[in-house]
Parts: sequence; structure tokens; C-alpha cells
Amino acid sequence: MVKGIGNDDGIQYICKLVYEAYRVPVLWVDEAAAPRLALGPAALNRPSVQGTGGLPVEVMELVRGHGGAAGRKLNMETVETFSTVSSRTAAEGGTLNAVTGRTAAAASPALPYLHTTGFLENFIILQLPGADGAIVTGPALNAPVTGDNAASLLRDHNIPPGQQASWLEYYGNLPIISRKRWYHAALLLYTLVTGQALSVTELLLAAGPLAEPLHPADDSPDLDLSYRREHTWLHHDPMQEREMFRYITNGDKAGLLQTHASFGEESYGRLSRKSQLRSKKNLAVSSITLATRAAIEGGLFWEIAYTLSDFHIQYIEELRDIPAVDSAMLAALCDFADQVEGSRSARHSRVSDRCRNFIYNHLYEELPLGRLAEYAGMSASYLSQLFKKETGTAISDYIQQQRVEEAKQLIQLPGITLSDIATRLHFNDQSYFTKVFKKYTGLTPGQFKQHSR
Repeated sequence: MVKGIGNDDGIQYICKLVYEAYRVPVLWVDEAAAPRLALGPAALNRPSVQGTGGLPVEVMELVRGHGGAAGRKLNMETVETFSTVSSRTAAEGGTLNAVTGRTAAAASPALPYLHTTGFLENFIILQLPGADGAIVTGPALNAPVTGDNAASLLRDHNIPPGQQASWLEYYGNLPIISRKRWYHAALLLYTLVTGQALSVTELLLAAGPLAEPLHPADDSPDLDLSYRREHTWLHHDPMQEREMFRYITNGDKAGLLQTHASFGEESYGRLSRKSQLRSKKNLAVSSITLATRAAIEGGLFWEIAYTLSDFHIQYIEELRDIPAVDSAMLAALCDFADQVEGSRSARHSRVSDRCRNFIYNHLYEELPLGRLAEYAGMSASYLSQLFKKETGTAISDYIQQQRVEEAKQLIQLPGITLSDIATRLHFNDQSYFTKVFKKYTGLTPGQFKQHSR
């Protein structure tokens, strides 16, 4: 180890802290990506791809300093900020890290590099200065990869059917960590090693892609804009688009079809440079996305709307010719209009469901009875009676129950205090929050937090 960096025990201690905090594999590797310490077997038990197992080749290359240097650089504004901090720290003699024994300003590592493989594995790579190698945290997943999702992902990578079972087992053993918590793990690792603070913004700006050009050097939106204006191949009027999706919001399929017929083929634009079929599919996906929002605005339950969206997009992705895509897109738009109309025709028996959906979406806002009544299109007193009759629960009690359920989720997240939760969920004060929480759970928020660990 380079003199002044600290000692092996210090880095091993940091690796163990991160492993214990997140239960995700942590490796300390040398400059050649050979393990010096391995906590958690998942990375080393990765199924082989084209004859290689263990850490993904791309991660090993990043550890060795190839292929990812640009991604670890901050933009100029952030570099200037870090330079100012480093200069000030150096002038003050540097900050000694109590764990590693290193002076942060004198020998800080690069910023943590967040890397996701094509197999959806997430890694945090923190290069250590000198000959210390790197700390690699991962692999972890942001969401489970199982069943059909895993099968389609493995097909994308040409994994033979005989090897898919081992990959499914591998995925099943990987920890699931939300993206936000994953960022926090990177920040914690950096602070433990350097003794310096780092924000999520600085971490993400260091990733590099935000500074990438948005279009090839040989092409330009300005050139395309000039060409379309010259030949009067203009995009559709946005008011025409709004009108079409307003018909979906109103459940009016006849109006939708009439407006859709007025769109000229040249008004759609080009959504793929290389494939007209891909361009049509992209257009269909974007149209279905807008239709989903329009249907929800029209009162369709959001779960129904999103499920319809998934179904139609999956179907369109499997099509192989343009006329079939055009037909499927129009059928999808009509389906949304029909669903909204059907939902409205049964409105008298589903008002409580619509209110529950609204409460779920606006739980972090004030929810007076008058606001719900306006959304439901009826008087406050009648809505209150109807909701209680259909659900057996008063609206005010239901809102409290949902806020307690939300609080239970927030309590398990790092960095959020109980007073913050009480304020965000519109409890009058922490004492009232504790009283309501215990009413529905039998525990105080503090007791629940202890039981959740």
C-alpha cells in the first residue's frame, strides 16, 4: 500500500460496514481486478458468458481504468466546486479520516462510478488512489428479474435455454435495492473512504451521459426543421392532438375516430432514423402513453389504464408490418375511449373506488371533503354517506389509514425522521401522528421502526 493511504484493516472495515448496511456483495480488488477481499458470493458465482464467469468483463475493465474514465469525470462546474473544497481543505491541513488514517485532500479517490450491465446488474466502483485498487459494490438489482422478464432478457443476450436455469438462480440470489437507496450506498462508501461529503447531484453529474450530444454530428434538428418548412411537411397542430385525446377523456369513440381521420401521414414526423417500422412503433407507444393519461383523467382506474397500456404496447412490439401497427394503434385508442365510457356508465356504483384512487394519488396533499366531492361530481354530504355505505369506513378514517400505511413505508427508509414523516403526511404534530399510528398498528412509530430492522 502507498504510504499515507492508511492500512488494509481500515479498508476491510469499510467494506464490512457497507456489506452489513446493505447486504450487497462487496469486493476489494487490486489494480488487475483480482479479489483481495470478497464479502457475499454473488459476484463470483455469476454464470459464465462466452466462457467467462465471475465479475463481468466490463466491470473488470472499469476497475483497470479502461472504458470508463470519461464517465467518472465531473462537468466543469462541479470540478470547480470540488477544486475549491480541496484547495480549502489542503490549506487547512487536510481532513484526517478516522477509519483509514488518510488525509482526504491529499489522497482522495475518484468519485463513485455507477454502472449497470446489459443483464441489469448494478455496481458501484470506487477507485482507490495509488496501488490500492478499487472497492466494487454489487451486483444488485433495482427490481426482481424473474419469470417471463428473465426469459426475454436472456434471449436478448443469446443465452442458450440450457443455461437459463442457472441465471434464474443467480438473479434470485441478488439483493433488491431501490435506485434511491443505491445512490445512498455510493455516497456512504465515498464518505467512509474520504471523510468528505458528496451529494446525489454531484454523484449523478459525474456519470457523464448528461453531457453527451443529443444528436449525431452529421445531423441537426435545425436542418430537419428547415427542410420540413420548405416542403410544408409540418407536424400536426398541438390543438388537434389535444382534441383527439380529449375525446378519450370524455369516452367519445366517435369523436376520436373522426379527429384521427384528419391527421395527415406526413404530420407524424420521423421517430427512427433507420427503420420506418420502428418509427411507427415508436409513434404507437407514445400515442398509447398519452391515451393512458387521458383515460385516467377521464376517471378510468389508474391500474386498469396502465394494464391496458402494457397489453397494447406488448402486442404492437410483436407486429412485423406497418399496416398492422397502424391498425393496432387505432384499436388501442378506441379501447381506452370505450373503457372510460364503460367506467362512467357504472359510476354510481364505483364512486368510492374513484375516490380511493384519488386519495392514493394525492396522499401528500391536503384532502378536505370538499375537494373529493368536487372530483366525484356530487355534494360533500352525499359523497360522505355513499362512501361510508359502500366501504363501511368514513372518508376521514380511510385517509388516516392510508397515511399510516404510507408512513410505515417511509419509516423503513434511511435518512427520514419521524417528524419529517408527520409533516409530509399532514398530521398536525408528532404527538397526533403517534396517536393515529398506534390506533391502526398497535405500535408507536418508534416501536414499529425497531421491529422493522
